[in-house]
Amino acid sequence: MPTQDKASPERDQPRVTVIGSGTGVPSLTRGYPGILVRAEGEIMLLDTGPCTLARLLHKGITYADIDKVFYTHLHPDHSADMTSILFAMRNAEPRRVKPLQVFGPPGLKEFYQGLNSLYGNVLSPKSYELSLAELWNDETAFDGWKVRTRQMAHMIPTIGYRLEFSSGKVLVYSGDTDYCENIVELANGADVLILECSFPDDLRVEGHLVPSLCARIAKESGCKVLALSHFYPQWEGRDILRECRGFYNGNIILAEDLMEFLL
Repeated sequence: MPTQDKASPERDQPRVTVIGSGTGVPSLTRGYPGILVRAEGEIMLLDTGPCTLARLLHKGITYADIDKVFYTHLHPDHSADMTSILFAMRNAEPRRVKPLQVFGPPGLKEFYQGLNSLYGNVLSPKSYELSLAELWNDETAFDGWKVRTRQMAHMIPTIGYRLEFSSGKVLVYSGDTDYCENIVELANGADVLILECSFPDDLRVEGHLVPSLCARIAKESGCKVLALSHFYPQWEGRDILRECRGFYNGNIILAEDLMEFLL
């Protein structure tokens, strides 16, 4: 299986791939949540729902290629494949050798320790270095680029991410959230804002977004492109774009599994 070419132009033009545009409800057309980002010469994941590791193979990415993983929250549909990823990195050949950085909300370290204890320590690295960092309302600097996080409005501790790349491009990912001022602040002027849009307005559920709220966030933040994902089965048979257009006339992308776009 080919690995990512580190000398490719993604350092200058971040590439985003939707690994899964669905939710925790199984679907034949929409996988569990996950976003692949290739930028700054690195391969990064935003959330890893079930089957993320296998679906990455469609893009030529293996367990050996991943540099960073950013978790918005620890509900199973967003985090379950942490187990598969770490198990492969420990046991598969060729051996994983480069460090892995994992970021997430408060509770990430306890979550990892619980999984590792449950499985008899088979998630502990053998041949590489694993670092875990818990974030909240923080700013984290890397080599020429940075990540900002803010608390989101969800049932458990959840953070949204703002990735500010060295090219000047900005990607924002909400994870699961209701409307809140923090997502508007985080998304200010973003090139692409990826929001969950779980349900139609008439079926709104607390802790999640609907088209009218996504539109409000997009308008208030002034983002350039609004990308909607995390669609529950309640959307089946309905025209998502038409319903969203009832509230927002800007540039909208409706996520589909394995869809790619450049920032």
